Amino acid sequence: MTDDKTSDRDVNRAIRSWLHEDRHEDVSRVAGAVLDQVDTIPQRRAMWWPARRTPTMNKVLAIGLGAAALVVAVLIGYQVFGSTGSIGVGAGPTATPESTASPEPSPSSPTSIAPLTQSFTSTLYGYSVSYPEGWTAQAATERWTDGPSTLPFDDPQADRLYDPDLRDHLFLTIASRSIGDSTPEDWIVEQIAEWEDLEQCRATEPIAVGEASGLIGSEGCDLAVVTTDGRGYWISLRKSNDDPAAVAPYDRAWFEEVLATVQLHPKDAVDGGPSPSP
Repeated sequence: MTDDKTSDRDVNRAIRSWLHEDRHEDVSRVAGAVLDQVDTIPQRRAMWWPARRTPTMNKVLAIGLGAAALVVAVLIGYQVFGSTGSIGVGAGPTATPESTASPEPSPSSPTSIAPLTQSFTSTLYGYSVSYPEGWTAQAATERWTDGPSTLPFDDPQADRLYDPDLRDHLFLTIASRSIGDSTPEDWIVEQIAEWEDLEQCRATEPIAVGEASGLIGSEGCDLAVVTTDGRGYWISLRKSNDDPAAVAPYDRAWFEEVLATVQLHPKDAVDGGPSPSP
């Protein structure tokens, strides 16, 4: 009876040892250890066995076969499921994958500016200029003969280059005329005075446009007035405050890029005769 109990304890100890083995330990080694324990269980010599097996012997045999079956089942499970989880008493919860934070939505990109790929030439005023792709160019239908003028969007004396979607909310106006008996300096000051009601236009700085020289308003006053060969040119960028985001990219730097493309041909301008046909 003592041998049977000892055998039971040995088998149970082997199984518990296996159940507590680290999940990364070689399963084959653990299985071998269990089987070794089963093999070492003391057995009565065959000559002592009666013709009919005793209940004690049946119990020992059942325990051994059960341990072997358990080892086989574990080996199969290990091959199927791998070592991703722990098997046995006290196995901890499986690790859950870390959630990936969704990227913050990026703010809307500012309105992109089309390149200055189109060109407009004024036979009336004697100049050429580049303007944005997709914009519309509309030539003046009357010569600029009046005194100082702000030349608004719908003035027929001005050439207009504008965004067809924004129209009078974003456009360039260009006009030219003879300065007559005025000196270049007086004529330029006279034109700038038209915009002195805007505080930012009260300050000016020198600028050159092509072969002409003159003044440009300070930051926020996009007006350039220049003269060459007895002819004056008025070039301005107008922007509405109704849609600041749409016009924001068209700043002073952009206006100066446009001015850099201007080519003046004062001798080609039309100074006399009837007004040109529309």
